[in-house]
Amino acid sequence: MDKAFAWTKRAAEHGGWNAQCNLAEFYEEGIGTQAGLDRAKHWYQQAAAQGHTLALDKCRALSISVP
Repeated sequence: MDKAFAWTKRAAEHGGWNAQCNLAEFYEEGIGTQAGLDRAKHWYQQAAAQGHTLALDKCRALSISVP
């Protein structure tokens, strides 16, 4: 899972909306990294800003504003 986290993080940092949503889930669940809701919210917000449907749903559920 460490490699999956590392590659997902790299793709998310390069703007991949699926990777951003996946990275948020990794942070939310503590998969391959220490759990961190603030970091999860950040990546959900990034993906939602690009129109990612699941990320938009997560933002609504977690009361995260989407720019």
